[in-house]
Amino acid sequence: MTIAWFDNFLIFMEATRTRHATIDDLLERLLEKGIILNLDLVIGVAGIPLIGVNLRAAIAAIETLIEYGIMEAWDEDIRKYAATEIQRKKIALAPGESVTLEMFGSYWYSNGIYRAWQSGRLFLTDRRLIVYRPEPAEVLFQTPLDAIQDFTVTQETHFTGTERDIFRFSLNNGNVAAIYAEDTEILENALETRLTGLGNTPKGDLAPFQRERAIGGLIPEKIIADGVLWYQTPGAGIHGPTWRPGWLYLTVDRLIWWSEFDRQIGLEIPLGKIQGIHMEDRDLSGVLNTRQVLAVAFKHQSEREEAYFSGDELPQWQRAIKAQVLDYGGGGFDVGY
Repeated sequence: MTIAWFDNFLIFMEATRTRHATIDDLLERLLEKGIILNLDLVIGVAGIPLIGVNLRAAIAAIETLIEYGIMEAWDEDIRKYAATEIQRKKIALAPGESVTLEMFGSYWYSNGIYRAWQSGRLFLTDRRLIVYRPEPAEVLFQTPLDAIQDFTVTQETHFTGTERDIFRFSLNNGNVAAIYAEDTEILENALETRLTGLGNTPKGDLAPFQRERAIGGLIPEKIIADGVLWYQTPGAGIHGPTWRPGWLYLTVDRLIWWSEFDRQIGLEIPLGKIQGIHMEDRDLSGVLNTRQVLAVAFKHQSEREEAYFSGDELPQWQRAIKAQVLDYGGGGFDVGY
């Protein structure tokens, strides 16, 4: 327990740790707007002041500091180099293309079993909608405005527990893209104006994905990976084990399989209960013949059980689950299993 006085207020500070917290929100605020620290701090033990701290500091991205003239005391050569690098990392526009709106934004990235929000700068130009990451420089998402068929704004619960607005875009190639914008109202109004000018007035009735409606708030924690996998449900009565289609979710706390047939969670394994994972060949059925499956060993009550999954990208699933269990602190995990 640490005791400190701040502007004549007595503060009790106790270290805490949560697995669901990340530094993403702090970095987002730090790089986008910066932080000004202006405090006088006295640290004491048992009411006796021991250490005094007088701190005046500005912390922000170099681009922000240069923009506001805070780094004027820098060496001229360093300032020129920094300005050149900043210019190099700016988004490349087509000839005659102009930016009408810029703000912080994120794009829902999907590759294989991995799903994650990738943060950057959101640009609305007179031709495109773009999410661009300056470092390392990469266009995370872009679409011509005339390729947007419709869009809607829905609310979702962030893994930090806060509610936030998400844009979902229906594109003419059949894909649906999800984007988070720092200022929902400004972007929504600008998009409506721009699309209406192109003769495509948004209807705003784009339905959320069926799977997302079904899963609802059953998985409030952060999802590390998800994908379509078959699961061998245990036998019951006269019926033997059956392979059923569904979605497997790896979160920061659990491994969850969602049954497409029953529209509910069919299997839930806490990460601390997983004892090993490996791949093996199994005869799935007379039609599917022998295929590779992913076997997950876990402790259920006092017994050791195994869950079997089949589908694509099993090596990715094996690596992701193993890494997450070890990160979680699974002391009973058998790496050689």
